[in-house]
Amino acid sequence: MEEVVLDSSVIIKSILKPGRWLHKEVYKRELETHFKARTFVKKLKSSDITVLIPYPVIVEVGAVIARLVSRELAERVVESLRTTKNYTVVYEEEYRDKALKVALLTGSSGFDAYVIGLAWNRNALLITDDKPMSRHAETLGVKVFLLRDTDVEDIMKQLH
Repeated sequence: MEEVVLDSSVIIKSILKPGRWLHKEVYKRELETHFKARTFVKKLKSSDITVLIPYPVIVEVGAVIARLVSRELAERVVESLRTTKNYTVVYEEEYRDKALKVALLTGSSGFDAYVIGLAWNRNALLITDDKPMSRHAETLGVKVFLLRDTDVEDIMKQLH
């Protein structure tokens, strides 16, 4: 069984619909990505695939949802991420050296370096909707799917 690292972009997009204020084409793409993310997260929850969530992703998801919706929803989402049976929260101590190496080799943001670092450290599949993150991961040989460009069924086939 393969391990998957989820980026905050996928988790947040699975929960929140895009804003109507976006340009028509961007809104359409983001709405499609929202439905893909929802479908993908539901499939992961009902599978036996181990989903790795870097602790900084928990912090980011909580912050974004608290800022955009409410603290109450953010707390429920964070609790769900921490207690879903096939989700494993991984703390920085396990992969912090790899994250630093990612930052130094790619120049990615510190946050992205932690997400990529965990995937690289565990040889796990990285799922993101962050294009720059996906490019940095690919330069290091990390297997990555950019959600907006990938069919959910294709991702699931890769995992079995």
